[in-house]
Amino acid sequence: MREFHVGDHVKVNPYRGRAFNAVVKAVATDQRGRVRLQVEFGKDKTALIYEWQVCSEETSIDFGDNWFDYCFEQTPESVELQLSETGKGLKTLAIFKLGKQLLACQLGELILVRFPLCVARLDYMPKVPDGESAYDRMFLQLLNRKFDGIYLQSISLDSSLWRYLQTSRLVRKSFSCYSKLGPSPRLLIRLNGTFSDYLKRLSAKTRKNRLREIRILRERGKLQLIRVTETSELDTFLKASYDISLKTRQFKRFGWGVASRDPVLVKNELSRLARQGSLRSYLLTCNGVPCSYILGQICGTRFRPVTAGVDPAWRNYSAGTVLLFLVLEDLFRAASCDYYDLGSLDSHKEYLATDSYLENDVWLFRRLPYVGLVNSAYRVCNLTTKLGGAALERLGLKERIVRLMRRI
Repeated sequence: MREFHVGDHVKVNPYRGRAFNAVVKAVATDQRGRVRLQVEFGKDKTALIYEWQVCSEETSIDFGDNWFDYCFEQTPESVELQLSETGKGLKTLAIFKLGKQLLACQLGELILVRFPLCVARLDYMPKVPDGESAYDRMFLQLLNRKFDGIYLQSISLDSSLWRYLQTSRLVRKSFSCYSKLGPSPRLLIRLNGTFSDYLKRLSAKTRKNRLREIRILRERGKLQLIRVTETSELDTFLKASYDISLKTRQFKRFGWGVASRDPVLVKNELSRLARQGSLRSYLLTCNGVPCSYILGQICGTRFRPVTAGVDPAWRNYSAGTVLLFLVLEDLFRAASCDYYDLGSLDSHKEYLATDSYLENDVWLFRRLPYVGLVNSAYRVCNLTTKLGGAALERLGLKERIVRLMRRI
């Protein structure tokens, strides 16, 4: 494998297509033996650190499937859309982040291909005046930008934006709308009253099982719940969370989890949240050994877990569930927010929720030739996965096929 040194000129090949010239600014090796380069793309370009693999000993570097995700998480283009109000100047309608990402077309857990797209993601939207004209102006401003699609996440079905998407002629003319999963309930735990009051809402069997899991883990050794809210606490938390994440199946099989992110960028982002007072993460240890973690933040009135992980060695002791209940107890006591956001994909945690509402994630693909190809491939793969899964379920083969695919 080629060795790299500070000052080397390299070609960066993010799309397996056009390569960009860059200069190596720093070299390091991660825990899995992969080299990390800090490269600079030009005189005025910010130096970026990414995971990479050598794709050619002599010519270029391939940063892998999530290269652009990392890049534009750090330096996205911000697009502020405004509406003129008579005698009041300009009113901000919304702020979108424009950046590159790779859209994966999958058959079940098998990724067939990833398509590069320039995507606009909704970052901030205050209350928009009711009426189709205000939203029309917003989307017309956005359509002046060069991008392939818009991704709208967690749109409440009670919102004016959702109603607009269903009826707008502009949206139908300019975009092909698609939702992969369709409407689903957003699950919340209301953090009012006390933790004891909340436990009384659960069934007697559930309370008994959860308390038994906590007791069993405590019998293994001294349990400690470490709350992380300050910058000075990040080094210890990140070391433990990266060590756990590296062991998980999600990381080993798909490259998901905090371990797939550059630690420098993650620490910088969490430091920013700490300075804002919105960082709130947790680490569970038993006899000083890290068992599980939740990386989270306070978003408005909600505590939102961003990512979590459980050391496989502690999974049989329900370390993830124990952590969740200890975190809930801490949040009830602290009264720092009104809700614990369970998300919309954790249906197995539905028994924990006290509140819910319907929401949807929506893709708006622009009506362009390349984007149309991507849109069609994405839909076909998702439909095939859905129909195939249903057929295998009826035949009683789904679990067997899933286990086989996970070995590939």
